[in-house]
Amino acid sequence: MASVRLIKVNKHFDKDVVAVNSASIDIEDKEFVVLVGPSGCGKSTTLRMIAGLEEVTSGEIYIGDRLVNHVPPKDRDIAMVFQNYALYPHMTVFQNMAFGLKLRKYHKKEIEARVNEAAEILEIQKLLERRPKALSGGQRQRVAVGRAIVRKPKVFLFDEPLSNLDAKLRVQMRTEISKLHSRLETTMIYVTHDQMEAMTMGDRIVVMKDGFIQQIDSPLNLYNNPVNKFVAGFIGSPSMNFLPGVIKEESGKLYFDEGRIKLSLSKEIKERISKYLNKQVILGIRPEDIYEADSAHGISDSASIESVVEVVEPLGNEVFLYLNTGINSYIARVTAHSTPPVDQKLNIVFDMKKVHFFDVNTESAI
Repeated sequence: MASVRLIKVNKHFDKDVVAVNSASIDIEDKEFVVLVGPSGCGKSTTLRMIAGLEEVTSGEIYIGDRLVNHVPPKDRDIAMVFQNYALYPHMTVFQNMAFGLKLRKYHKKEIEARVNEAAEILEIQKLLERRPKALSGGQRQRVAVGRAIVRKPKVFLFDEPLSNLDAKLRVQMRTEISKLHSRLETTMIYVTHDQMEAMTMGDRIVVMKDGFIQQIDSPLNLYNNPVNKFVAGFIGSPSMNFLPGVIKEESGKLYFDEGRIKLSLSKEIKERISKYLNKQVILGIRPEDIYEADSAHGISDSASIESVVEVVEPLGNEVFLYLNTGINSYIARVTAHSTPPVDQKLNIVFDMKKVHFFDVNTESAI
């Protein structure tokens, strides 16, 4: 297997379109790395440059110790799984999986052994004589992955492979791909716009926006320590709440003043944001760190806010409350037994140990 290294990689489609801007990523051997971000952020272009399907405008790409900028895709020892599966409709599953090996003049017995081994791993042995039109979406995806496995490449590349599947099958297939990574012990680079896929599958996540890498970190660190407002809002579902307000001082204590509410700030937070006194900042808090006052037991550092219920979304095991302070709206993720009526006033508690603050101008974390 092999590591993958990008050093200040740029991709310009013309003078005005910069798809990837100075991307530097070090992917270790056997690591599962996910590139995630909204449509148009440059993640698929980055993957295609690693594959050799797009030329690098500037910068360097290494697979192992080998510089591959000018190496053709077929000679990079990678295998790619596409969003649309890219199966040949006139060929059987066996023929689709064997096609790349035949082109490389592998012996017939070696081809059969590799295809059967991959089919066993993916549990598609009974499908080998079928054609793609006789397969479900999930089965076609397994065949596409199997075609990559038989190559035994140094690096697997996945370009939004689950986006054509229904929600239930996506959950099943992302589990299967994670199991596959553990079994094959190979380097995998996976592109998705779905932050849930990224959080559940990746050893590390690369968050991209407008061609720039925003943050590279483990899923947990991205969630708990986002470097800016974009990462904070992109990772997590529902996304983090953002409330604009001013840092004020009264009687020697610092407060976050949203206009109608004043949140007393702990000593730790004070040290972080003291230089923002009398300046506007953005407070971020995740929906699961917001509670009804009656259920906020054990939270030592909290602030109480009166809010009005606008919408109630019961989801079985939990409830999303859409609330309004009179100036700002936000979402609370509460326990299933909480279903207050619309327009009811509630006493809501913020866990102040879990809040984040962001600079209004740079949107960087404070």
